[in-house]
Amino acid sequence: MIPDETFAGAHMDISSAYFSEIGSRSRNQDAVGCVVAERHACFVVSDGIASTPGGEVAAQHAVKQILAQGGARAMATPDIAACIEDANAAILAEQARSTDRRKMGATVAALFIDRMTRSAQWAHLGDSRLYHFRHGSLMQRTRDHSLLQRMTDAGLSVNGISASLLDSALGMPGKIAPCIAPTMPLEDGDVFLLCTDGLWHAVPDTLIERHLRIVNKADDWLSLLRHEVCKQRGPTAPADNCSALAVWVGRPEEATLLRISA
Repeated sequence: MIPDETFAGAHMDISSAYFSEIGSRSRNQDAVGCVVAERHACFVVSDGIASTPGGEVAAQHAVKQILAQGGARAMATPDIAACIEDANAAILAEQARSTDRRKMGATVAALFIDRMTRSAQWAHLGDSRLYHFRHGSLMQRTRDHSLLQRMTDAGLSVNGISASLLDSALGMPGKIAPCIAPTMPLEDGDVFLLCTDGLWHAVPDTLIERHLRIVNKADDWLSLLRHEVCKQRGPTAPADNCSALAVWVGRPEEATLLRISA
């Protein structure tokens, strides 16, 4: 696991930590990356689609392309849309270059922070998720681009429906439509978690929130979450790649402890 790093500045302190594990797969198709500059920051996770060759390459392209733009400057909504499109174009170009990778694709979740205006936006495509916590409580979570989520939202039975059936991702045929959240003012103590499905399949939202309330650092939180994933695996049970990136704004532990004692 990459230990907690704190980026101090006149505008906003940001702490982050991440891990990415192969699980019992033959290779790790997840990719994680971040750039924290004086005026802005960008954090990305991506998960290659496991059923198609080249998933790890697609995830790496996604992270590289998004960080190239999101790490260079503060991003507005049109900029975010453009960089997601560029990531998709890079994957499509790689598909055209290699017949072995002609169906490769990846999910993505990306967080963009403007340290000058103390604001954030995020975007996602597929079933990699972004969670937002405030005062230790879950405020928002991205909704998966999957058949299971769509049927759940429609109130239909999901018995027998695989959670891995995506209806949108980078590299899929047709025009992509990433979800881009509106700009949100940040508060001291805000926490974000970006993760691939290997984490959220194993650890319920309530447990992710509960562990946040008892830690003082981002990497301590991720250590607890990784432990929960390992408990679910067992000696022979298959386990997906699992990646998580935690982003703390200011001092979340103080806001969280205040909430608990109230």
